[in-house]
Amino acid sequence: MQFKRWKDLSDEEKNIRLRRICGGAVIVFVIVMLLLLMKCEGCSSASRRKNGRNFYDGKGHSYGEEFSGADLFDNEYGKGVEDYSLLDSDSNSDSDLEKAAREAEAKAAREAEAKAAEKKAAEKKAAAERKAEADRKAAEEKKRKADEKARLAAEEKARKEAAQKKAEEEIRQKNERELAEKKKAAETARQKAEEEKRLKKAAEEAAAKKAEIDKKNAEEAASKKAAENAAADRTKAKLEEIAKCLAEATSAAEKQKLIDEGLELAKKLVESGQDSDAAHYIQAQDAQKKKDYYRALSELEKAIALNESNYLYYYDMGKLQYMLRRYTDAKSSFTRSIELNSQFPPSVYNLGLTYVKLNDENNALESFKKSVRINPDYEKGYIEQARVYNRQGKLAECVKAYDNLIQRFPDNTAAVMELGSVYYQYGKYAESETQYKKALESLNKSEEKTLTAYNLSKVLYDDGKYEEASRYGWIAYDEKDFLINDSQQANITYNYALIQERNNKTDDAKKFYQEALSLNPDHVKSKINLSALYMAEGSADVDKALTLLQEAYKIDKDDFSVNNNLGTAYMLKEDFINAEKYYKAALDIIPDDEDALLNLANAQVKGGKPSDAIQNFSKITSKSPSNLEAFVGLAKAQFQTGDTQGAYKNLLYVRKKNPSFRKAEVDSLIAVLEN
Repeated sequence: MQFKRWKDLSDEEKNIRLRRICGGAVIVFVIVMLLLLMKCEGCSSASRRKNGRNFYDGKGHSYGEEFSGADLFDNEYGKGVEDYSLLDSDSNSDSDLEKAAREAEAKAAREAEAKAAEKKAAEKKAAAERKAEADRKAAEEKKRKADEKARLAAEEKARKEAAQKKAEEEIRQKNERELAEKKKAAETARQKAEEEKRLKKAAEEAAAKKAEIDKKNAEEAASKKAAENAAADRTKAKLEEIAKCLAEATSAAEKQKLIDEGLELAKKLVESGQDSDAAHYIQAQDAQKKKDYYRALSELEKAIALNESNYLYYYDMGKLQYMLRRYTDAKSSFTRSIELNSQFPPSVYNLGLTYVKLNDENNALESFKKSVRINPDYEKGYIEQARVYNRQGKLAECVKAYDNLIQRFPDNTAAVMELGSVYYQYGKYAESETQYKKALESLNKSEEKTLTAYNLSKVLYDDGKYEEASRYGWIAYDEKDFLINDSQQANITYNYALIQERNNKTDDAKKFYQEALSLNPDHVKSKINLSALYMAEGSADVDKALTLLQEAYKIDKDDFSVNNNLGTAYMLKEDFINAEKYYKAALDIIPDDEDALLNLANAQVKGGKPSDAIQNFSKITSKSPSNLEAFVGLAKAQFQTGDTQGAYKNLLYVRKKNPSFRKAEVDSLIAVLEN
């Protein structure tokens, strides 16, 4: 081992050695303190002397193990340093440390024994002092309890004496109160008896007086009631009379006068506390005039509740139910009215109208026939018979019924016009023309005459009599101001324009179509026909036509003619994509329209879709072998696809069917194919 003097050490080495010395000193100090504090028998000096135990047998606290500063701290501070002594001077040997430890342990044991003796003496003295203090306190407690017992006994005695005095006083007071209450009760009973006697006498006098007054009031009330009942009876009778007159009244003024009079009487009747079915019936009539149908129905229900045998109430209820489209209820009401009065034609007739709404034409016809059997002059019954026959498709019976009606009522122009409409419906234009002309002869200028002339012009137009149609169309147009409705005026103007177009008066037709549009800007047919005239004049007016058709499309995009004509307008503008689009839309509306299908196929040819065109042309040719236009179009499409054999075959077919049909075009195409 190599030793260095302190002065030869570096600062770092000095710090290391100082830390080791301090560490060893701390350990020695800790061991000494542990020896002083331990009190186990095996560690005391006496025990060691008695038993002769050493501290290297592993059975006690072995303080004799060697401690080396170098060993204890080598891991932390001794790295890289060879064997150094703790200081330059020699360190304490292990024997000196052990001797010091034993002396310290012996001294600590002696001091502990002395302290234990002192503590024991102190505890003995303290125990004696505590016993003396306890004896003193026990004596004091005994004396205190004796004094407290005496005091409580005295207090208990005083309390009992006070309680006895209080009980005696309460008994005395109770007796006094009971005596006073008895005196008071006796006085009260006396006073009550006197008051009851007085009240009884007063009640007897009041009862007698009241009986006299009641008798007088009863006599007066009976008299008043009799007068009121008489007045109410007169009012009811008057109301019933008004109700009867109201049912028979024909003029609106007369009905209103009766209703006003009846309402005033009904009001007085209600104020008198009386009720009347006739009053409710009149109130129902008033509500019906004011179009308050639900209130009218409610009043009739009240009237029927008071009088279930009046057929008029059920008749009016049936009319209201019919107006409210409660046809099954109306049928029941009219049937009940007929049960109560089978000779009342209006109930029978209205039952027939109700059967019509319920799609029971046979029972409807029977009801109408019954109405005229009850009253042969019941005009409406005849015309409804004719209408039923018309709906049933029985033309002969229908015409016979109208003729019967017109013979009975020659002035019924409406029946004449209806018969004209029936003939027109069945395509009998000559007979229809006769009836409309007959009606016109008896009509003065009026809305009815304007509409009749309009209808006659339509009949003549459909019958191919365009010049004569123009004459009556002009009458309707010239007198259209009788029609208040602009839409009706527009229809009449459109009709006249259509006739002018048919008579090749194109400029006049345009003018009247435009006038129809000024009367009704949404008149789709005028837009369609005017656009067709513009397109017929060439590409110059195609934009005008397109504008009109686009407007019409906004109004009714599901109109076939609108879509078909839009397709044609786009064809003229060579916009084949839109043309195809609208032709297809037209075919969606009317799938079997041959013209629209032909137009679509032509648009597809020009739009570069010959295969699609061939498919559509073939649909036409297979269905209509006489449509040579389709065969020519099919041949052109086949030519484009390279099917020259098919094209040649179809062109020869056209030449064979009609050699003059598009002769130049067909001949040139055949020549190309043959060469």
